[in-house]
Amino acid sequence: MMMNYIQKNNRNIPWFTSLIDVFSWLEIEAKDYDWHFSDVDGGWYELDDPSWVEGEELARRLCEYNYQFVWSVISAYPKGTSPYTSEKPYADGNSDFWSGIPKKQLENSLFEIVCWDSSATLFIGIPDELQKSLLKNAPGIRDLNKENERRKC
Repeated sequence: MMMNYIQKNNRNIPWFTSLIDVFSWLEIEAKDYDWHFSDVDGGWYELDDPSWVEGEELARRLCEYNYQFVWSVISAYPKGTSPYTSEKPYADGNSDFWSGIPKKQLENSLFEIVCWDSSATLFIGIPDELQKSLLKNAPGIRDLNKENERRKC
């Protein structure tokens, strides 16, 4: 079952959101996927919004510098997926993350990493095989679905 997680308010994380840290916690390599970026604030300046980035290019960029993404929805796709862009995935102002069980905004994506205003990282639609790594490695990771259930009035 795919799950949703949130990471926030943790002193062990110097800043949100570092993709180098995220990939390390998930035990994945950027080059093993292709990536769709949208609603981007921060990161590298040459990145268009929205943008399609092949895994090798993202890996190369992250070797050069540990970019901070303030806002963004970063959607993972299988390596070799035909490139396309959509402005649909957005983070800033998206209240759907904070109630019920959030869903991936791009249905064909494998999972989504949401950079939330330099204060949190959301992991949406994380497949079973990555959940164990995330729960084992990511400081302060919590079940977003349960958090949303507790918030319900």
